[in-house]
Amino acid sequence: MNIAFVVHDYDVREGHGRYAVELVTRLARSADVTLYAANIRDDPPAGVTVTKVPAVRRPSYATILTFPRAFRSVCRQHDLIHAQGWSASSAHIVTAHIVLAAWRTAAHHAGMRRGAGERLLGGWVQRREAALYRNSVRLVIAPSERVKTDLATYYQRNDAVEVIPHAFEPTSRQLDKADARNTFDIRHDAFLALYAGDARKGLDVALASVAMSTGVDLLVVSRSPSAPYLARAQKLGIRDRVHWAGSLPDVAPAHSAADVLLHPTIYDAFGLVVAESMAYGVPPIVSNAAGIAELVEHRVSGWIVPPNDSNACAEALRTLREDATLRETIGRRARETASTRTWDHVTEETLSCYRQVLNG
Repeated sequence: MNIAFVVHDYDVREGHGRYAVELVTRLARSADVTLYAANIRDDPPAGVTVTKVPAVRRPSYATILTFPRAFRSVCRQHDLIHAQGWSASSAHIVTAHIVLAAWRTAAHHAGMRRGAGERLLGGWVQRREAALYRNSVRLVIAPSERVKTDLATYYQRNDAVEVIPHAFEPTSRQLDKADARNTFDIRHDAFLALYAGDARKGLDVALASVAMSTGVDLLVVSRSPSAPYLARAQKLGIRDRVHWAGSLPDVAPAHSAADVLLHPTIYDAFGLVVAESMAYGVPPIVSNAAGIAELVEHRVSGWIVPPNDSNACAEALRTLREDATLRETIGRRARETASTRTWDHVTEETLSCYRQVLNG
């Protein structure tokens, strides 16, 4: 089986990049894999052929626009092309890491400010993505039922969609909570919520819920610009309770330091940060706009809230802060849930899709 695996970033720090690294590593054990990527930060396993795709790297919309043509210019003959989103104009299989129309709708409803790239090119890219899913791909892998529904709703893709949830992330290392908090200069007796990821997806709601909650600190791990959110925290009177860590090369200290994960996202096709936190035994407070919420049982292995609902988040924070037994029970069940699904499972289910397309 000769597979082309196509992705913008082969980089474990990125959501789709983590997926690529985990799958390529395992696919290479049983298939002839060629990796096509514009950014290759992590070393592919031995035996994988690497082809650099000469796409423009920055800004993000420049990569989106130039990558499909650049890939076409270097693509060789393969039994099957597995693309990540609209990274190829045509492919046998595409994993839908985002449904752009659904994301843009959620961002609009949340009142998110649109950047220049989104204003100028968002609609055009959405139409290209729609054409890919409607006409140019044999099978689509959706990481959640939510994505499968969005593909039908926005792009009328109703057939040949296989739901293969991502894996829960194994813990890299569990640190002592006190030592982890020393890393961020956070009091050992604080009740600490962790917000990790793109700040646009829900940090405003997280800040508002912390402002409504007595005795709750917030640790933020994000590449997003800090200034507008720290100004918001100052206005809410909680600046002294917000600890901005920025982007971390190793998130183990953040998960180890946290009492709960606070993830009131407006949209996530899956939500690997939630999966990672659950593997650490950290109870997740997660909105039902994240695909991973389908794998979380409310008040058993996590706490489900609506998106954009700071009151619901504040209630969850209050309950879990006051009820240590419930918090510990949910954390234990979260860890048990995380142990049930690995990247080996994802790879085997993906290989089944490959065989289905090749034999069809």
